Amino acid sequence: MGSQTALTPINAYFAQGLKGHSTWPYWLIGFWVATVIWMIGSLIFQMPMMSIAKDVDPEAASQIGQGTAEAIINDPTIALRLIGALLTAAISSVVAFILLLIGITRKPHEVKALSIAAIFAAIATISVFYINSFNDPADVKILTQIIAKSPLVYALMLLGFPPMIFSLWIAVKFIHGRSFLSLLTAHKFFRWQRVFQSMVIYWALISLVIFIAHITGYSPVEFTFDKSRFFIYLLISLTLIPLQSTAEELVLRGYLNQGLGKYIKSPWIVFFITSAAFASLHLANPEASEGAESGVLLLTMSGYFFFGFFACILTWIDGGLESAIGLHVANNLYLSTIVGYENSALPTPTIFGTGYQPELDWMITPIILGIYCLIMWKF
Repeated sequence: MGSQTALTPINAYFAQGLKGHSTWPYWLIGFWVATVIWMIGSLIFQMPMMSIAKDVDPEAASQIGQGTAEAIINDPTIALRLIGALLTAAISSVVAFILLLIGITRKPHEVKALSIAAIFAAIATISVFYINSFNDPADVKILTQIIAKSPLVYALMLLGFPPMIFSLWIAVKFIHGRSFLSLLTAHKFFRWQRVFQSMVIYWALISLVIFIAHITGYSPVEFTFDKSRFFIYLLISLTLIPLQSTAEELVLRGYLNQGLGKYIKSPWIVFFITSAAFASLHLANPEASEGAESGVLLLTMSGYFFFGFFACILTWIDGGLESAIGLHVANNLYLSTIVGYENSALPTPTIFGTGYQPELDWMITPIILGIYCLIMWKF
């Protein structure tokens, strides 16, 4: 970090969040704006995705939403709670938007209007997350099965993530009044070479580990290549996985880390919070559902937590998201094209296949990522 100030890399990165408008109302409003724009953008792709899913597998697609419907029938109060949360989200959003316009159109900004807007924005955001908590994990499992049959459904699912990048650009640029680069890195430019370096090192390391696990019999690998399906999924993965992975890094290791870093002194506490959030966002994944059924949910989700935490450590090392983005892209590309496993959230045809063992994974993951971070630190 010779080009930086005397700040440590992570403090230099957190300091980027202090640029522009960085008081608590702007963070709450920014997160709400980003959430609303992302939901609208992703909905554009979700609607045709569900229509196509019905054509691909009518029987499976017809089961989507049945769990929620049955829950409402068994407990009518769920419908009332959902309606109440939906009305709360809608009314709060309208009030927040009106007050936001009043606040930002005045010079200087009207602090009181923005503070009240932030409170309503927070209420709207919490209401949206509450509504999403009623989603049935079984729906994700069904959709995953359909994705395995339709590359178009796979592409539409991944296209729901780029709007997240756009929504954060809107929030950072127009709510916080700072550059999008400040969300990406504390350096003067985005270091693409660091991204690719991170990817190559991770691929080499994970390939070595999988090879050792195979020859020792801990996790045998089978050749599963299917040329009739592989290449179309490969093209989609190479095109859209980088955007999907980058979007998640921008939210968790970027926006939330910078926002919490302003108010929480210890970066390690910040890392713990955002890593737990990262894990919770994957609770609907098929492997999580299987872990819950097998009584190993905590072990299953620990893999996601460790992944998020070590991605935070990369940000701590680098003072930017470049290496963390490289890690995330490399991991998801590897799982979606090279070595896949049963009940994966990325049910794409891969060259090799192996079993998923959470009892082993929770021990190996921190070791692999620890070695990986040490290599990245030395380089």
